[in-house]
Amino acid sequence: MDNNTSSCGHVHQAQATVDVSWWGVKNHASNTHAANGFASTASQLENYLTRDDTCGKSVLFSKAGDIVMGVYIGSQYTKSGAAQLLSGLHDYQNLLDKYVASQLALEVCGDKSLGPEIIAVFIDTTGNISAVQTALRGWNEAKCLTGFSGQELWTNVSLSMIPPSEISIVPGMKSQTLSRRDTCSYTQAVAGDGCWSLAERCGITQDDLESYNPVSDFCNTIEVGQYVCCSSGSLPDFSPQPNADGSCYTYTIQFGDLCSTIANTYNIPDATKIEAYNSETWGWEGCSYLMIGQNICLSSGDPPMPAAVANAQCGPQVPGTERPTNGTALADLNPCPLNACCDIWGECGITDDFCTADPADTGAPGTAQPNSNGCISNCGTNITNNDATPAEFRRVGYYESFNWDRPCLHMSPSDIDTDIYTHVHYAFATITSDFAVNISEYTDVFDQFVQLTGTKRILSFGGWSFSTDTDTYPIFRSGVSDDERSLFATNVAQFITEYDLDGVDFDWEYPGAPDIPGIPAGSPTDGPNYLSFLKLVRAALPDDKSVSIAAPASYWYLKGFPIKDIGSVVDYIIYMTYDLHGQWDYGNTFANSGCPNGNCLRSHINMTETHYALSMITKAGVPASKIMVGMARYGRSFQMTEAGCWGANCTFTGPESGATPGECTQTAGYISNYEINEILSAADDTDLYSVTVETYVSEGDILVYNSTQWISYMTDDTYETRLAYYQGLNFGGTSDWALDLAEDWETGVASDGDETADATPPCDLSLTFDTLDALAAVATSYDPYCAQIYAVDTLGSELAVAQVNYTTVDTDYDDYFGYYVDYIKEMVPSVLNSFMNDVNGPGNQYFDCTWNRDGVNTTTQICPFPDIELGEGSYKLYFTLVNGTGFYNDLETNYGIDASWVTFGEVDMSDGCTNTVELEEGCQLGTRTWYGFPQAASNIVVPNPKDVVTAAGANMTTLMDQIQETSVDLLLAQWDGSALDAAQVLAMPVALVQQAVTSMAQVKAIGKAEEEAQKKELILTIVTAVLAVVPLVGDASLAAAGLEDVARAVALIGETTNAAFDLYTIVSDPASAPMAILGMMLGSAALGRDSQSFAKMGKLRRDMSEDALSDMGEVFTEKNTLINTIVRSCTA
Repeated sequence: MDNNTSSCGHVHQAQATVDVSWWGVKNHASNTHAANGFASTASQLENYLTRDDTCGKSVLFSKAGDIVMGVYIGSQYTKSGAAQLLSGLHDYQNLLDKYVASQLALEVCGDKSLGPEIIAVFIDTTGNISAVQTALRGWNEAKCLTGFSGQELWTNVSLSMIPPSEISIVPGMKSQTLSRRDTCSYTQAVAGDGCWSLAERCGITQDDLESYNPVSDFCNTIEVGQYVCCSSGSLPDFSPQPNADGSCYTYTIQFGDLCSTIANTYNIPDATKIEAYNSETWGWEGCSYLMIGQNICLSSGDPPMPAAVANAQCGPQVPGTERPTNGTALADLNPCPLNACCDIWGECGITDDFCTADPADTGAPGTAQPNSNGCISNCGTNITNNDATPAEFRRVGYYESFNWDRPCLHMSPSDIDTDIYTHVHYAFATITSDFAVNISEYTDVFDQFVQLTGTKRILSFGGWSFSTDTDTYPIFRSGVSDDERSLFATNVAQFITEYDLDGVDFDWEYPGAPDIPGIPAGSPTDGPNYLSFLKLVRAALPDDKSVSIAAPASYWYLKGFPIKDIGSVVDYIIYMTYDLHGQWDYGNTFANSGCPNGNCLRSHINMTETHYALSMITKAGVPASKIMVGMARYGRSFQMTEAGCWGANCTFTGPESGATPGECTQTAGYISNYEINEILSAADDTDLYSVTVETYVSEGDILVYNSTQWISYMTDDTYETRLAYYQGLNFGGTSDWALDLAEDWETGVASDGDETADATPPCDLSLTFDTLDALAAVATSYDPYCAQIYAVDTLGSELAVAQVNYTTVDTDYDDYFGYYVDYIKEMVPSVLNSFMNDVNGPGNQYFDCTWNRDGVNTTTQICPFPDIELGEGSYKLYFTLVNGTGFYNDLETNYGIDASWVTFGEVDMSDGCTNTVELEEGCQLGTRTWYGFPQAASNIVVPNPKDVVTAAGANMTTLMDQIQETSVDLLLAQWDGSALDAAQVLAMPVALVQQAVTSMAQVKAIGKAEEEAQKKELILTIVTAVLAVVPLVGDASLAAAGLEDVARAVALIGETTNAAFDLYTIVSDPASAPMAILGMMLGSAALGRDSQSFAKMGKLRRDMSEDALSDMGEVFTEKNTLINTIVRSCTA
């Protein structure tokens, strides 16, 4: 083993066995959540201990979020030994997965261990400080942990130790008072000490120890903390005195300490003096609330610096902080970035949890009332720096040049309302790798933007994609560097001047950001470099041209900006007070307060959080008059985990978004106000559409629709309310992202997506189309509303053609229906034989069989008999039906054979051998007759499906009337419902007629069949045709009979896995969407042809799954795809 000499004496490496204990029920989700805080706390403590070369018993305490960690170091171990123990926690996640539910402990502690011989760590992942204190108190009393859920051993762990003989032997020092003899060398008793251990530590015999401490019954009265002499002489006077520099005598609180025991140990005659000594001591909450590791005064004098907290970010407990010499208050040391609030734990934040000052009753600095974090500096969440009224209240709107990449929701620069927007930001120009300005992707759009008048035209660079894509993220980082910023700034300024634009805006997301997925962490120099770059741009542009930036409303990302200094350079700041929450919160422990997995449903424009953000940036030093508050013209959407649970503590699915993409934006989790209004316009009947709209007070507007679709967004009313609110607080204005997300200008007239509004887009009503294919090819050229009108009219044209073809089927296909009947009859005998197969036919179970050979050896049993008996000699076999109900039900249900198609009689089962001398090989002479055996009847009557086809034709005229009347109402603007509902609902019966016509054409192609496979194909094709028109049959009894007949046919030919059977499953269910819809439209209790009725049918249609639609048949699926393309429906 290695030995070395340090300030602690001769340190050596010893091999120890570590007990690893855990408590609670394992929970992987919470362990994953705990790993980040666990790692941060443990590594900071390890680093701190590695640098500390002091000796003696120590207790360290650290907290990060809900992770609380305590370390006990007996005096026989070095601080580096404790760091060695902590190094065993490096693989934090695997360790947590293996051991931890809520608590974990590592300890070197035996039944007979003394306090100096114990070294241990205790971790609690639930924020339970008391649990940590209890563990450390036990070790201080030389007690090992018990009651754990599980335990294992780590053996041969190397730890740095000090020989017992070199521990806590303090040489005699000059007494502050006269003593009767010289001062002795001494040591102090710890938990578990007795005369033998103290003598060993002193390096003397027990007899010598007792002689140096001539106290009655000395060895039986030793107390923890008692000083004993290790040599001749007297103990010094331990009454604490102030230090020479005026500071107080400092003591660090240990576990088990009380003011009374401390006073006794330190010869303080009155324990209440400790309260008086510490009235200004950091963190002093009184003798009733002593904190382990806390530094306190045991004399008069200036209070000590508080003990360092390993993970403190602010305040005097940041490791390495020295006492100020310039009069700075301890609370003001190490202020948080952005002047954010600092709490008593040294953590920075901007919410009430961090920003509420709530000192303890002692009034001492660095304290808080129980269950409060207590703010110590930059406290409060008020919006500040807003006394001055801005010269103008700007209305900024971002214009997405890329909006033409969407399938809909288009807007040209000339459509922008310059009466509303004082400033229009073109989003986005890009920057090449050599720092030139690039607008080539949307040249025509940019040229139109340049021609815009009546507003300030601002060119914006950057955006999220440009800032974070792997091929472009380095451009901002390198462009603002010392080597490149001059070229970059010059190129930008020249471009703005060349095109006579009114200003430039930069949206770098975000300087110095350490954790943006997919790209390397930013540098701490990004922010300062950005400031230097902005100064160059400002200097290069004329005063009448503005410079602005976009900044995040997130403390985590805004702290990378030197925002106060930037605020003094730029003309205004676009403050992105939206996207406060999104799908990215899933799995993020710190994203949502009170939501461990991050996936709670919270508004992305939450007003409470918006207020915190506005307080943050104004406290950071930016005048409110320079801040343009972000206003969202879009929503963030989620799929709720549970229908009906849509409040702030309910959750959404993940990690991938389950939100329905918008028809135009086509991005799950992001949906425009225009698309939201389209959803709302279809929700006049809330009960019908299962759409509810709820507003949280001060939280933002929430839309819940289709049971589990949840959107947070900003209604027009909320928009106007916030506009007035921000203006009243003297903010410089507002900024909309984005002005092209609220209205669709594709036709040259604004549409906000609300079909209930008076204005409707102008449609060329002279246009007609012969087929849906022809309309689908050009549908995107028209407004969706117009395309829906054209679709209804075109459905009439397609139905007219289908009717002609259908009539042909009804009149010219008698022969084919005859083939169907004949083929069904032909198949009955073979199916019956299969049913009654003498080996494993399922029909045998319904009969008793009596076997008789030559009038003797009669045997009766449940059929069948073994093959060997049925194939030998002559015999008679009698079948007696004992379960007629089961027999006929089985035949009907599984084999498609009606009871009237079966008779019972005699069957000759002889093998046909001739009575010759030399029998044929395998033949045996004999007669074998089966009696009462089921056979095909001679007079089978198969219902002709033509009856259903003919009956359905009568309703086609009614259907045509509905289409034509609805089309006229739409053309005359008299239809008060949704054109989308009309088009999608009417398309269903038309597609079914076309499905039937196509099937009958296939029947003709098959013709009269010779092969069994062709016969089956003809039967299935006719079945498909019949099933397609059953929903159109008005007579319920006839429709039911037709369904029964075709089901029998499918079962008879053994094709229950065929697509025809899938269609049968849908059509035979009255509650299925097609039958319900067509029943409402054409049935005996049909609904009226009005908007409410069509709305009900339209919802049923849109709720059909993709699988259900495909089961309707190939033609139906093809027509459904066409109609959705035309009406631009995102639903199936």
